[in-house]
Formats: sequence, C-alpha cells, structure tokens
Amino acid sequence: MTDTLTETQEERLRENGYFLYQGCHFKPVRQFEKNEGDFFDITRRLKRDDELGMMKEDYYGRQKHPYSHKEFYAASTDKTADIFFCLETMKQYVPCENEMQEYVTEPEKKQDRGKTR
Repeated sequence: MTDTLTETQEERLRENGYFLYQGCHFKPVRQFEKNEGDFFDITRRLKRDDELGMMKEDYYGRQKHPYSHKEFYAASTDKTADIFFCLETMKQYVPCENEMQEYVTEPEKKQDRGKTR
C-alpha cells in the first residue's frame, strides 16, 4: 500500500511499536474496555473496509491483501491487543476471523425507513 520505505524508516517504525503485515504497518492500540459494552455493542462498531481489503482469499472476493487471524497475531508486537492502527489508511482495525474490520467509535445510525407518525 505504501511506497518502499528505507531500512532506516522501517527501523524507526519498529522502534515506535509498528509491525509489518502483508505490506501494511500496524501498531497495537489497546484492548477493548468494559465500558464499550458487550460483544454485540462492539460488533456494531465494526465495518468492512474495501480500501484495506485485507481478508481471506475466498471471503466476498474483494481481497487486496491475504489475511489470516493467526498469522496477524503472530506478526503483532502485542498478542493481547484488540484494536490496531494502520499507518497506510490512518484508521483503526479489529482483527476478526475472516478479515480486518474497521473500528469506528460511533456506529452508524440506522435510518428510519418509511415510518410515518
């Protein structure tokens, strides 16, 4: 996703907590907190990001980068983090089973479709 970085630039990123996975630089941010709610509250804050396109090969056919949950955490510098920042997209992500999903702080509101008062 990025232009090739020099060895010095890559080293500086590693010193600042970034790791490289499938051509993208990620930095662990934090674990989920209790005040963020339960599993269902958290999943409402996740959404597909076709710009990143990091998913399993056979998952919806929009893959730009191969993805494996197990390999992502093997590459990660923090094996307990739930949320990661991607330098290339400047967004936060959660590694899910089939793809990296964008983590948004405010879930999108569902539209009121056709209801009248």
